[in-house]
Amino acid sequence: MKKVRLVVVFAVLLALLIPFTVQAAGTFYCSASFSNGGNGSYTSPWGCTNQQELDYVINTLVCNRYGGGVLYRIFPTSYVYYDIVWTAGQTCTIRFQAEYPGYPPNTGVNLPAPVIAALAVAGALVLGGVGLFLRRKTA
Repeated sequence: MKKVRLVVVFAVLLALLIPFTVQAAGTFYCSASFSNGGNGSYTSPWGCTNQQELDYVINTLVCNRYGGGVLYRIFPTSYVYYDIVWTAGQTCTIRFQAEYPGYPPNTGVNLPAPVIAALAVAGALVLGGVGLFLRRKTA
């Protein structure tokens, strides 16, 4: 029984790694607010204000240099998601494209795990202290 549990736990952990290996090509960002500069990261996106600049980013930078990936084109109130693939025929293809309101996913505040754990422990201590303070005395 112990071996079965170990195999099940290992299979679940392996299944959790699958989505990370599928997106091995990379995630890139370009901004529609300016037309030059950047390295493709969220903090320093490529410029793509018009269709010619967007074509350059997709074909030259994402496909030829990195072999495809995910591109987020950021507008002031929304973003466009592009899933770009480099096919076997040496062509660049946009597999999926959609516009969403707000900001791209995973671009918020980057808190390290120890800070999150410390905040959770501090919150638990505060709740425990308030609970002890409000506790009724037994008669």
